[in-house]
Amino acid sequence: MKFARILILLLLIHGILPQASYASPDVPTAATLAWDRVFVSTAEGIDVWLRINVIGAGPTENVNLKFIYQTFGQQNSATPNDDYVPTNWPDGTKGAISGNNRVAYIKIDILNNTYSEPIEQFQVELRSDSSSTVISGPARVTIAIARSRTMNPAVGTIESCIHVVEPNNNFPTSAGEIAASGGWCNSNFSGEQIRDLDYYRITQSTTGRLTIRLENTTPDQHDLDLYLYYRNGSGQYETYLQSVNSGQQAETIIDAPIAANTNYLIGVYWASSSGSKVPTYRLNATFRP
Repeated sequence: MKFARILILLLLIHGILPQASYASPDVPTAATLAWDRVFVSTAEGIDVWLRINVIGAGPTENVNLKFIYQTFGQQNSATPNDDYVPTNWPDGTKGAISGNNRVAYIKIDILNNTYSEPIEQFQVELRSDSSSTVISGPARVTIAIARSRTMNPAVGTIESCIHVVEPNNNFPTSAGEIAASGGWCNSNFSGEQIRDLDYYRITQSTTGRLTIRLENTTPDQHDLDLYLYYRNGSGQYETYLQSVNSGQQAETIIDAPIAANTNYLIGVYWASSSGSKVPTYRLNATFRP
């Protein structure tokens, strides 16, 4: 009789408790922040993009994660203000990931020396800026600077741009990022329509001049144009310069004066169609003080 009562109690408990083997994606565990990778290689004068990922957030969860990143030199290696531009000391640089966003990109400026050096290294540390933000995984990423200029800045890719995925780069507010490194960014208008635009943000820490080159790599089809926009005082983007050669001719904007720490947008415009092939192109941005 006692055994029967225990069996009934167990069955009742079994009926009350949820039977799913997996946690619901709408009830996620606490989200954390982590580096995408802990080692990145670049070359002198070629800036580096680092990616911070949100870990453990559910698809419908809004997050508000605040972080600080701080550069640290290593003994007998890369030197701040000589090999790279350091973050503010000792407070670092603040950032945040909020809403449904799941990634943040930070840019570390790499300087170009006029003398030969061996491969040098420095580190960037990621730490919390609020009691509700937790950093998971290694706190520091190591950046190696080589003399060779055969590589492009990377965040898991050898492209000079981080254009996220379509359709994000179709809108100024979610535009991709491009580094003024001299490397080529390869992209396309897959799944898009004629007269669509692909956008790329670019910001430099010093005043100087920007040269942008666009090459249409689609075999014998389509006309692509090039635009440069600047952000005005009211936060709106306005056309600054453009290159609109006909047909498949390359487009170039040469030595455009740009201000330090100012947001600019590069726009690749699918102007006209002359066939059924998906338009492909490559984009290049170089900067000189």
